[in-house]
Amino acid sequence: MDVVKTSSELLEAFRRHELAIARLYEAYAQRFPEFEKFWMELSRDEIQHADWISELTARVEDGSDCFVVNRFPIEAVEHSIAYVEGLANSPGQPDFLLMNAVSTALYIEKALIENKYFEVFSGDGVETKRILNTLAQSTQSHYQRVHKVWQELG
Repeated sequence: MDVVKTSSELLEAFRRHELAIARLYEAYAQRFPEFEKFWMELSRDEIQHADWISELTARVEDGSDCFVVNRFPIEAVEHSIAYVEGLANSPGQPDFLLMNAVSTALYIEKALIENKYFEVFSGDGVETKRILNTLAQSTQSHYQRVHKVWQELG
C-alpha cells in the first residue's frame, strides 16, 4: 500500500470536510441575513482551513516534515462530509430557526475539538507546527464565537 497516496486521500477528505462546513455556513448566511456577516466570516475561515490542509498535503507528498497519523478511517471522514452536506438543506425548511443553525454549528465545532480532528497531522518543522497550531486556535475561536451567539439567543 502506498502510504503517501493513502495519506493524501485522507487529507483530501479532510479538505473537502472543511469546504462542506464552509458551504453549510454560507447556507446559514443566506437564511439569516441579519447574521450574514457572522456566518460568512466563519465560512471564509473554513475555506482558509481547507487551504492550510492543502499546504500540509503538499508537505506530506514532497516528504517534508509533515506526516499523517492514521487516527481516523477515511470512511468516517466521508460519513461526516455527507452529514454536513445533508445539513446544508435544512435552512430551506420554513420552521428552521437561527437557534437550530447555531446549535448545529456549535455541535460541529465542538466535535472537531473533542475528537482532536487536526491531530491527524504531525511534524517537527516550524511551518508544519505553525499551521497545525493556527488550525487548532481557529477552530477553538469558532467554537467560542458560536457559543457566545448560542448563549445570547438563550
